[in-house]
Amino acid sequence: MISNHLSLVEQQRPISNELAAQVEQYLAAGGKIEEAQPFNYKPKPITYSNQMPPSPKPFVRRRVEPVPRPSVPLDTRAIERHTLIERVRELASDHPRCEVAMMLGVDRRTVSKIGKEFGITFKAPARGGALNLAHKQVDEARDAKLAERIKAFLELGISRRQCCGKLAIGAKAFERIVAAHGIDYPKLRQGTKQCAA
Repeated sequence: MISNHLSLVEQQRPISNELAAQVEQYLAAGGKIEEAQPFNYKPKPITYSNQMPPSPKPFVRRRVEPVPRPSVPLDTRAIERHTLIERVRELASDHPRCEVAMMLGVDRRTVSKIGKEFGITFKAPARGGALNLAHKQVDEARDAKLAERIKAFLELGISRRQCCGKLAIGAKAFERIVAAHGIDYPKLRQGTKQCAA
């Protein structure tokens, strides 16, 4: 579609013609148009370089000087150890190893090591030592009472497991009591809740 509006050039043409007429009139009257020298701007020459940029300085970790520990003279340590050995020797005649360790506030292994190194014998512990290794004694009177109760539970038809639970004893103790007192306690039949009696 063709526009009815004039272009910008056509729009400005009367002003341009008027300006051209004024220039001709000026030149006809003896005027002279001077041409000025160009402005002396010189752009920086573009330099192309194949060189890489300078490498960064390497990271150097600063050394932190460790704080010096207060030096303990060897004589002090030797004196402390000698004092500990003498204390262990004094207490060994009346106390077992674990009690000596508790009294002196040191580890039980340290006391044992000192005992081995210097031939110190300690009093035997009353209850089986550090691990309580003393054998448990069987109480015959208690077993007899439990045997009577086991016989009563047998008459009621309670299973072995329930009987152990009511007596608060383990299966091994139950077996021992049953064998010692000659009680024929039947085992539970599979699929039933009553003993096979």
